[in-house]
Amino acid sequence: MALRIRQRVPMPPVKPAANAGLTLYVGPDSLQGDWARLVLAEKDVDTAAIRVIAPGKIDEDFLILNPAQTLPTLADREGVIQTARVIVEYLDERYPHPSLMPQEPAGRARIRMTLHKIEHELFPLAERMQAGGAEATSAKRQLVDGLKGGARFFPSRGYIMGPEYSLADTAWAVLLRRVQIAGVALPPEAASVTAYAQRLFARPSFQRCFHPSAVVPTSTRRRS
Repeated sequence: MALRIRQRVPMPPVKPAANAGLTLYVGPDSLQGDWARLVLAEKDVDTAAIRVIAPGKIDEDFLILNPAQTLPTLADREGVIQTARVIVEYLDERYPHPSLMPQEPAGRARIRMTLHKIEHELFPLAERMQAGGAEATSAKRQLVDGLKGGARFFPSRGYIMGPEYSLADTAWAVLLRRVQIAGVALPPEAASVTAYAQRLFARPSFQRCFHPSAVVPTSTRRRS
């Protein structure tokens, strides 16, 4: 007897899961928080909320979610996610369209190595620029020297790892935004960095993310 072969039914394309109270908690003027916010903007998740936790204030809802009160923190129906690097990779996997990581393992590894360098070498310099005084001056000089020395690695078109925008570009975007805010003028030798930054800043997600209305402060009033 011939066996009946079940016809394979084509599966519908994967879409982002329906939002169930996704909330990103960030600190004010936080570089790590900016990074998580930008990735969330790239994903364009409907009804996702961004809440600013003011330093020294008690937000009881956030205290229940994360007693350690570390920022940034992402609250999703799947759980509570902490630290910017874990949050951005979680968002990319949770909402895979558009994908910010390549499909092949080698490509993902290259981006993770780039992110490690940005996180551990360049983000600290950008944060020190806000300190003021000699520390800020030293940080600006080191950052400018690093950008000038690495200018040849910035493409004349496309993005840092190739033609596709990736998580590495989101990290560079928030870093270069801090350079701009600090009023740091890059030398002509770093013209490729300046052109790359302009491409990042022109993206609709970047414009939407850093618009003044993009962040909703939390109430710091205690419940009675």
